[in-house]
Amino acid sequence: MGLSTPPDTDVMVQNLWDRQQISDVMLRFGRGLDLHDWKLYADTLADPFEVDFFDLTGRPPATTTPSVWAEFASACLGRLVVMHQYSNFSIDVRGDEADGIFYHVSRHRMPNRNGDDQYTQYGWYENSFRRTDDGWKISRLKHTFQWCDGNPTLIDVSDPAWQAAAAAIFGA
Repeated sequence: MGLSTPPDTDVMVQNLWDRQQISDVMLRFGRGLDLHDWKLYADTLADPFEVDFFDLTGRPPATTTPSVWAEFASACLGRLVVMHQYSNFSIDVRGDEADGIFYHVSRHRMPNRNGDDQYTQYGWYENSFRRTDDGWKISRLKHTFQWCDGNPTLIDVSDPAWQAAAAAIFGA
């Protein structure tokens, strides 16, 4: 087996820089959720972008805007204490476009009278990214569960605010 010729140093540096910028987008994405900083969260998303949250919503992929999606995230998580951890970053940069897989453990907590006060999702994001004038943004957001533990009713899909936010994205 012969060794392949490494790319030009400028190409390697640009690739490493782009991968770091995309990683930072994912970290701001999670930080925005954890702090309930919906502007920080929305700023990680392209306008418009595609979202696939079938595992959570049971609804097919849709196209939406960052502000509408941030309202949905707030309706899902605003009343919870949350912590998102990401690992196993795998990023493929192709010029001004990129794809990435990011494993996640998403913890949700809310003391309540109806069951376990915690709900944890284990899975990954399969995202696409686009370079914009404001840096890298998520252009496709796909959230996949492998399994979940705890009380899924902490994300209250019967709440009218959740229903309205979901309808604004996925339709009735």
